[in-house]
Amino acid sequence: MKKKILLFTIVISLFIFLIGCTNQATVDEKNLKVEELQNQIEKHDQKIKELEEKNNSYEIKVKNLEEERDSYKRFIDKAIKYLDDDEMVKLARGEWIYSIEVDGQSVPSDGEIEIDKKYFEIIYSERQSILSSLTQEIYEQGSISGEYFDHLKIKDAKPKNIKRGDGTVVTGFIYEFENLSPNTSFKLEISDELKDRLNLQTNIISIYIK
Repeated sequence: MKKKILLFTIVISLFIFLIGCTNQATVDEKNLKVEELQNQIEKHDQKIKELEEKNNSYEIKVKNLEEERDSYKRFIDKAIKYLDDDEMVKLARGEWIYSIEVDGQSVPSDGEIEIDKKYFEIIYSERQSILSSLTQEIYEQGSISGEYFDHLKIKDAKPKNIKRGDGTVVTGFIYEFENLSPNTSFKLEISDELKDRLNLQTNIISIYIK
């Protein structure tokens, strides 16, 4: 009988011990998870602080740029009062930027360009100034005359497709070419007006396919 009681006591003691160990392991695991979460919270807090500091810095930069822009605009408003009509038109021309790119390359002043592709694009674009102090009448005199196709003609080749892209201040005409034979060339003929805007020495842009 005493042996049974002793055995029962040992079993109960082991059971209580195991429960205690299990509870302690559970507590330790929970503490570890809490610590990990606290570390994550601290990291997020630090990241938020860094972003807030950057945001404040950007706000200061934007404010400075706006003040600088307004200062320039006030100066221009005063300066243009002393310009005659020809000078005003010349100023307006600077508000309209024209470019021609062949496969991403700007056309050099001699109009000679080489490419090593059968598939490429020619982009003829017009970019307007975002902010102008000129009157609308004078401002519009800065653009080239007529329609875009009056100023550029393609000789000895035919594009697969012609697309037009219109943005707020940029208008682009995209000529897509494909399957052109190697060791051949074709030409773009541009008007005197566009030649002047592109600062080229020639009215003929020669494109050679390697």
